[in-house]
Amino acid sequence: MSKLINEYDYAAIHAQAGEVIKNRKHLKRSAVERYMKWFDENCAKSKVETALAAETIPGGIQHNLANNHPFPIAIDRTEGPYLVDIDGNRYIDFLCAGGPTILGNNYPAVTEAIVKQVTEKTHLHGLYSPYERQLSELIGKHMPSIEMFRCLASGTEADLIAARLSRAFTGKKHIIRIAGGYHGWSDQLVYNDGATTEMMKNGIPKDCFQNTHAIPANDIEALKAEIAKWEDKGGVAAFFVEAVGQDSGIVPLTKEFHKEARKVCDEHDMLLVYDEVVTGFRLGMGGAQGVFGTKPDLTVFGKIIGGGLGCSGGIGGRKDIMSLLAAGVSAESENKVKVGGTLSANPLTCLAGITVINELEKENVHEKLDEASKYFMNGIAELTEKYDVPALVFHHQSILHIDTHGLMHLPYFFDTKDPEYEKQLYDAYMNYIEFSMALAAEGLIIANGGKTYLPYNATSKEMLDEALAVYERVFKEFE
Repeated sequence: MSKLINEYDYAAIHAQAGEVIKNRKHLKRSAVERYMKWFDENCAKSKVETALAAETIPGGIQHNLANNHPFPIAIDRTEGPYLVDIDGNRYIDFLCAGGPTILGNNYPAVTEAIVKQVTEKTHLHGLYSPYERQLSELIGKHMPSIEMFRCLASGTEADLIAARLSRAFTGKKHIIRIAGGYHGWSDQLVYNDGATTEMMKNGIPKDCFQNTHAIPANDIEALKAEIAKWEDKGGVAAFFVEAVGQDSGIVPLTKEFHKEARKVCDEHDMLLVYDEVVTGFRLGMGGAQGVFGTKPDLTVFGKIIGGGLGCSGGIGGRKDIMSLLAAGVSAESENKVKVGGTLSANPLTCLAGITVINELEKENVHEKLDEASKYFMNGIAELTEKYDVPALVFHHQSILHIDTHGLMHLPYFFDTKDPEYEKQLYDAYMNYIEFSMALAAEGLIIANGGKTYLPYNATSKEMLDEALAVYERVFKEFE
């Protein structure tokens, strides 16, 4: 039912998404019951722990990645390519903290650098550190569009500052983005045109959405029309693009769309902003822009810039734009765009980022990841055919898409106000949470919904075959 598809062939992916939606299969009810029982019996400490957490933490968890089904798994430690929970269960880690741990957990060079920094120097002092300059220079070396770089504490902050900078530089006020995309949880950018808009607006004044607009993926004419719509109403400051498309590229963007978008932005004196929170340094040393051969005006980064450590993220781009950022609050910052962050650019995070980027280059990591990803995804395609499971199977290098539900593609096949859409939405949702649950019970962790990332320390044939065996045990249970 499924073959490995070229990741930039949107027409083929769109067509296969339709087949998945039309012919979607689910795990046998007997298998679901068995997996639920496995969690109750083998993850009893996790169940108790997360119930206790719910008494003092809203909802019991603090980020989406931990939203496991049937209940969150409490992790105790990592062991190379594995996660180990507090019950002692060991799982292959294809979550990679949502993508940033490209090298894998406890990578020796990174761990050694962090430990040495903490024990021999410091993890935080609040003043300038040379690591800040070294990290900025290193990012610019690999991504020519980054003439200046500013550390921030998260991708959300970086997207927020990108919007602020775009408006300050262009003197315009509107932002256009792609429907279904994600650019952090700030009031303006959490807006998501379509079915999820209502879910996301609680606590946010409607006025926050009035200058944010969305277009369908790969629709350059829709982009032009949206720009024209606001030309006499404040103008469009920027077009925000998740570099490979929605949800780490499950609704991918074509290379042609990227090139045309660059032209359109130039024609209308607006900025092209790449959100490379997921793709920066994962798709290659040059990120997605290196793959596309395009040059955004601003680029947003997430946790990879801090080697996977917290309080990391940042924004980089053209010097004339970046120079508008204030360097702290002072008399000289009167006409600058204000930005803060006490823990931003802390020495530990910057050193971790420097170490990871250097290791990626020194060990030729991306070439090895690409070879391993091709091997693994060809194996997945063979398994979906063997067990007759309709699926979308493609990958953006080590970002793997193994989609048995088609959830993110539903708005491209159904009107969101159609009752059939709600029916499909529920059916697809149950498919993906049960699929993730089954994989976990069989010994492999991905994010709910199918976000799957291959770490460098899991690229041996033995590890890949171990992971394929997990998927085979799960695919056997579909009907």
